[in-house]
Amino acid sequence: MQCTMAYEVVPLEDFSKEFGSTTELSSVSIGGQVVHVSDEFFAEAYQLLLVEPPVSLAKQYGPNGELYSGWETRRHNPTYDWCTIKLGTTGIITGFDIDTTHFNGNEAPEASVDVAHEFPNEGTMWKGILPKVRLGPSRRHLYKIPATGQATYVRLKIYPDGGIARFRVYGHVAPAFPANPIEPFDLAHIFAGGKVVAASDDHFGSSSNLLLPGRGKDMGDGWETKRSYTKDHQDWVTIKLGAPGYLSTAVIDTIHFKGNFPESCDIRGIYSQDIAPDPNSNDWNMILSPAKLGPHRMHFFRLSNPCEQYTHVKVSIYPDGGIKRIRIIGTMATKYEADVTEITTQADGEHQATPIIVEEGWEIIGNYINELY
Repeated sequence: MQCTMAYEVVPLEDFSKEFGSTTELSSVSIGGQVVHVSDEFFAEAYQLLLVEPPVSLAKQYGPNGELYSGWETRRHNPTYDWCTIKLGTTGIITGFDIDTTHFNGNEAPEASVDVAHEFPNEGTMWKGILPKVRLGPSRRHLYKIPATGQATYVRLKIYPDGGIARFRVYGHVAPAFPANPIEPFDLAHIFAGGKVVAASDDHFGSSSNLLLPGRGKDMGDGWETKRSYTKDHQDWVTIKLGAPGYLSTAVIDTIHFKGNFPESCDIRGIYSQDIAPDPNSNDWNMILSPAKLGPHRMHFFRLSNPCEQYTHVKVSIYPDGGIKRIRIIGTMATKYEADVTEITTQADGEHQATPIIVEEGWEIIGNYINELY
């Protein structure tokens, strides 16, 4: 009996409704990369995962023909072409955007998607999660599927050949936490399951960039709001932490924002069952009083109320401007709660180190986080 894979075509106007709460697991901005490809004669497959939308390169030519922003294979394939992608982090997949923008007459006519958890080889048993679907020229094709199990690799197959501009895999991060509940780590980090759930303004840069790994390359991969001319204006972003936690330190990074950084910021915390709590609720507690910010630097702040547990933080900036990254350092339990489960010594008498989610170039010392120079 043949297994039928379920999927739903999503209208472009419903993108935010269907995928707004997900993470782009395949994005190069979180480490997504092409690891194998059957052919890329006309255009290289790495372009499938670029953050920026595809641009037209019409009438521009290279050694192999006209240039395209995307992946394009040779003609006359008797079977199919394929591209294997390692997701930026292990996650649960819920949908795709297969974009053929600017491919008109040379777009791939059909595509399907398979998934695997381990590094693929000749013996890998791929599992189909999107059956063969029809593609049209120069348009985005959105597909929603039932949530998969945890996946690390996907394989995009095109039939029989042709071009795809962008391929985006949407879903939910499988969060990584320290084994020891009193080890400090970044609860807001995308790999810990942190997620931006609301923001006042994303005019120049998306607020979801705030939780990405690393410090980025320029202002384009940070959060920047429009200029304000209203007295006492503020912009804000609400972050749902990867797990409820006890918060000790905040890191506000304004790297690359030299003439457009915020004048100051404050931080509030809340414990809420809502995905996106009301930003105007009186239940928010101030955990960082207004503090001055400067250009192109990391700012480290000790947070108040370290014995209160929070699920969300709201970072407000005054009056407007740009921030590159926000890190919220804390633990999933206080020392007193974790006494019975704290990892101390193992059978061999040696203390076992636990991985902590922080940026390269930082170190944890006790309950504090310092930058290494």
